Amino acid sequence: MIDFSRYVSKDFFTNSTEWVAKNLIGKLFVRKIDGQYVAAKIVEAEAYLSENDLASHSAPGLTRRNRAMFAEGGCIYVYKIYGIHHCVNIVTEQKNKGCAVLLRSGEPMVGFELLKKLRGDVGNEKLLSGPGNFARGFNFKLPDNLKKLFTDELFVQEFENPADEEIGISERIGVAKSKELKLRFYLKGSKFVSGSPKD
Repeated sequence: MIDFSRYVSKDFFTNSTEWVAKNLIGKLFVRKIDGQYVAAKIVEAEAYLSENDLASHSAPGLTRRNRAMFAEGGCIYVYKIYGIHHCVNIVTEQKNKGCAVLLRSGEPMVGFELLKKLRGDVGNEKLLSGPGNFARGFNFKLPDNLKKLFTDELFVQEFENPADEEIGISERIGVAKSKELKLRFYLKGSKFVSGSPKD
């Protein structure tokens, strides 16, 4: 159930990026699309840091593409990869830091029919599995860049708080640089997680 009184506060997003990535697991990500809500439990997320992280888009410094990463925590950073897929990130920490959390996968909770319309008629486990599919299911495009997470149209809601032992930590998926950093967090045993390991 969506409860507007349970928005995650702005302060949540200004914590360290690793902390935010871990603590997003189990939260609901909610967006209103054409007057209808779509919501998913976040089950997989990756942290991208402002320092000593060559895989982060902010590593080269401020650019036109990555400028959202340098905003204050609590907005979204949307970008396109391979000229086809969009990805959505939650910006973290303080203004001018350059860090964010990539939302990799979610378990659909609300708006199944709209999700299938946006994603195609695939199984529920695949609707929001993988960052490109997650962004497509929530209909994110480049003009959504820098939108705030504190409106009736877009927000994160308290939902579940998994114990530490229920959250897995691994290296990130599909990065060529800083591969050794264990900054991927996922809900252990969830069939909605996109990559391995899952347990």
